[in-house]
Amino acid sequence: MIFDIGMYDGADTEYYLQSGFRVVAVEANSGLIDHAKQKFCAELRSGQLILCHAAISENGEPVELLLAGTDLGSSSVFHQLVEQKRPIGPIKAPGVTFPDLFERYGVPYYVKIDIEGSDRFCVLSLTPETAPRFLSFEVNDDADELLDHVEAVGFKHFKVINQVRFRELANQDCLYDKLTRRAARYLGYSDAGLIRRAGRFFKAGHSSGPLPWVSDGRWYSAQETRSRLQAARASNHLRDWYDIHAALG
Repeated sequence: MIFDIGMYDGADTEYYLQSGFRVVAVEANSGLIDHAKQKFCAELRSGQLILCHAAISENGEPVELLLAGTDLGSSSVFHQLVEQKRPIGPIKAPGVTFPDLFERYGVPYYVKIDIEGSDRFCVLSLTPETAPRFLSFEVNDDADELLDHVEAVGFKHFKVINQVRFRELANQDCLYDKLTRRAARYLGYSDAGLIRRAGRFFKAGHSSGPLPWVSDGRWYSAQETRSRLQAARASNHLRDWYDIHAALG
């Protein structure tokens, strides 16, 4: 089972379903939930997919989600994060705590978290008893704090994945990708919207990419990951959107 926390347009949910997993998809935007009900009606009927219309909150109370007009996936309960993304108004969403999900559905094999500033509400509530085998969350200003916590509850192996290129931080400027982009531009194309990784295509900007155990690059320790993030920030190499993939020790 996989928890898809921040379903958005269902690209990740579809990938997980096609990979044979049962999925609990959590999404605060009711419009996106309605879209998923139509798109995944067969999986809903079979029980392979469960949709949960809710926003993760600290206390389970309803929250106000500000919708981003430029990209609904950038909507957030932290309104300051949406101010430069043509906000189109707030909506109320029911709240749920992360521990509530474990009580309802059990501990999944993998948890993907992408909820625009609220990842910490999930990560910091993890315990050794609720830690999934694999975890991913966004790199924000609190990355070091979240790394400390997940290491304390048992995660020992980490990757930093560039979510625009689906490459590990160490490989994000690899020669193959540079030559591919140069060839595409020479032929009159912009950067590829679909990127092939792990045997299939992923939509840049709308997908979290390959599952952690088949994602690009090798695994690093927590200390190595802290040092690599610090160096990347100092040298301005954190240019895009990044996720941390974590695996239990």
